[in-house]
Amino acid sequence: MFKNYLKIAYRNLVKNKIYTGINILGLTLGLTCCLLIFLQVKDEVSYDKFWEDQKEIYRVSLERIYPDHINLYAIIPDGFAEVFKDEIPEVEDATRLFTFGDFASMVQVDEDFYEERLVAMADSNFFEMFPIPFVAGDAKTALYQTSAFVLNEKTALKYFGTTDVVGKQLKVNGQDVEVTGVMQDLPVNTHFNFDMIGSTAGLPFNQDPTYAGFSAMTYIKLLPAASWEKVQNAIPPLVKKYAAGQIEQNTGVNYDDYIAAGNGYNYFLQPLGDIHLTSKLQNEMKANGDIRYVYIFISIAIFILLIASVNFINLATARSSERAREVGVRKAMGSDRQQLIIQFLMEAVLLVVISLALSSILVGLALPFFNEMAQKTLSIGMDEAIELIPWLLGMGIFVSLVAGYYPAFQISKMHAVEIMKGKLSSTRKGQFLRNGLVVFQFTISIMLIAGTLIIQRQISFIQTKNLGFQRENVLVVDRFGQLENPETFRKEVLNIPGVLNAGGSSAMPGNSFFGVQFTPEGKSEVLTGKGFVADDFFLNAMGIKMTDGRMFGEEFNDSTSVILNHAAAQAFGLEEPIGKKIYSGANVNGEQVNIPYTVVGLAEDFHFESLHLPITPLAIFSTESAVGFQNFLALNISGDNPQQTIADVEKLWDSFGQNQPFSFSFLENNLQKQYVEEQVSSKILASFSVLAILIACIGLFGLAAYTAYKKTKEIGVRKVLGASTSGLVWMLTTNFSKLVLVAFVIAVPISYWAMGEWLQTFAYQTELNPLIFLLAGVLVMIIALLTVSYQAFSAARSNPVKSLKSE
Repeated sequence: MFKNYLKIAYRNLVKNKIYTGINILGLTLGLTCCLLIFLQVKDEVSYDKFWEDQKEIYRVSLERIYPDHINLYAIIPDGFAEVFKDEIPEVEDATRLFTFGDFASMVQVDEDFYEERLVAMADSNFFEMFPIPFVAGDAKTALYQTSAFVLNEKTALKYFGTTDVVGKQLKVNGQDVEVTGVMQDLPVNTHFNFDMIGSTAGLPFNQDPTYAGFSAMTYIKLLPAASWEKVQNAIPPLVKKYAAGQIEQNTGVNYDDYIAAGNGYNYFLQPLGDIHLTSKLQNEMKANGDIRYVYIFISIAIFILLIASVNFINLATARSSERAREVGVRKAMGSDRQQLIIQFLMEAVLLVVISLALSSILVGLALPFFNEMAQKTLSIGMDEAIELIPWLLGMGIFVSLVAGYYPAFQISKMHAVEIMKGKLSSTRKGQFLRNGLVVFQFTISIMLIAGTLIIQRQISFIQTKNLGFQRENVLVVDRFGQLENPETFRKEVLNIPGVLNAGGSSAMPGNSFFGVQFTPEGKSEVLTGKGFVADDFFLNAMGIKMTDGRMFGEEFNDSTSVILNHAAAQAFGLEEPIGKKIYSGANVNGEQVNIPYTVVGLAEDFHFESLHLPITPLAIFSTESAVGFQNFLALNISGDNPQQTIADVEKLWDSFGQNQPFSFSFLENNLQKQYVEEQVSSKILASFSVLAILIACIGLFGLAAYTAYKKTKEIGVRKVLGASTSGLVWMLTTNFSKLVLVAFVIAVPISYWAMGEWLQTFAYQTELNPLIFLLAGVLVMIIALLTVSYQAFSAARSNPVKSLKSE
């Protein structure tokens, strides 16, 4: 019996090649989208799930509350790891990891120099909590000795051409170190990001731990079945116990008064497996994902699968009209409803199986392009293929039931006489169902287009917004401060054609700025902001404007001068800040001293951090000050011949750099890295939006064919009575236009709310222009009408004699 059902299903599909082809095309595209989204989501949720004890490991992070704003940090004071381990019974172990942000480290191997950005330092027990496999050396003891470094395989091969390098010597930032182990390269799906990791053993801060400054990523491992809430609640008393004294020493203010003034330290635990998708903190090792995009992509997959299934229902309805006599004859010959249900479901299953096979091939072909767009390295090996099998079966069953439900359970219950008279789906209920399905398809399509347009608009807003400084044609030279004569280099680089200006600083916009605490003269409260160091030329080179006072200058002694932005002046309550003194603590020769700084300038607010964050108080110190140091040289260059300018700067560097490699970047590119997640998601969303509309139009094409078929005689009569082709086309397309309008009315408020929520993740955002939603609706209307018009035009141009004599 099964073989007979299968044979009849096959014959029906072959007999109706056009509709079969349309069905397979729609289902194949829909299933391909779902499989690609499945691979993307599977990769996103797999981060850090492979660690042996990941369910017991948490990162301790910090919500730092300031009087006028809040910052979230992935790093906390280095002293708390030992405190948590010793004083919280539920904590089994704790370890720390230190990274250097965007600052490059210099590694010397014999006479060769290498620039490394992925360098970290860790406690001796780091590999006990995170057992990265070793290919050489002993993981248990690799970080126990001072000046020890562990390389990954890639770095060991780059330096020595082999992984058998235990005991080899090299220099890291001028310090002699020994290679004590070689670990496997870290998998991509982890929030960790380092190629070499050194030991913290013997470093000064281990003998003199801090509880106020933020520097260490701190991980704790809880005892089995321990409550993380209990551990988190145990932290606040420890903060007061250990940090209060240092905070009072640094600020000169009683700790309780300091907290009462609006300051606060809320430490919280992040499950290791949740960091990638839920953590958007400052000082992360690399850009994390976003759980919201995972939910969006899952929703898109479900909607696309439903759209493809809706197509099947509409097309099956149209085909059933053509097969009315066959169905009626089979019922008259004794076929019961169960047999018809099985027959229709068998056709749906056969189509889904063919579509699944084709989509599996299509995924393999599309994966390289998808990887490039999503910036992933997804692949389908044997393990992935085995994991996909239950998902493929699940999707196959889901689509077969959804797509085959209406023809199998609704058409099969009609009486043979009704079917023979051609009354199939002529009821108002059937018409409402078909119209509702079309509205659903185009509601989703309009929402996807509107979402894509708004994301693109926000990205464009980010790229073109005036940030308050020069962002184009700014060449950033790394490790400028490590030169023996940095000021001489800066002067000589100005002689290179194409270099318009140059200035040095400790940080560039988008980089890590250090925290700084001030006490305004005559006030007791302590105010906290961000700070960086600039030479006498940096602000001018970057086009940062002053609204009052002056910049740093060679003719001044600026060792105790400071420049504030407007946000800082407002936070300090300084209406006329120029000449006012503010006090800040600094470590001078191992002693904590309170230095009086004089405000010499007021800079216009500029966006020194991501546009996800509001502008916060900022203090700019001179390189002559106690905190003065330089990392970068910003070159404002002309855009005429940048490659030649870079070559000339590199040539000059080689004469100054003590054999260190020349390293540079463009500020514009660095700033764009802050919004990689939005850019990638926008491309993926746009691609799937196009496919969703294409799949919906495939279904609309079938429904238009069904409508034209039902109105064959009406069209013939109208043509005989003198109706024009354009009038008939209008008659056939009007109903579909109404359906798109209904979809537009439903889609606009939903997408307006959803995109409004997404825009809230940016402190500075584009407006939700109603024209965007109107454009999305117009685009869908045009696409729908073009799809329907083809069938309508064909029906209107047909010979009325054929349609009138068909029965």
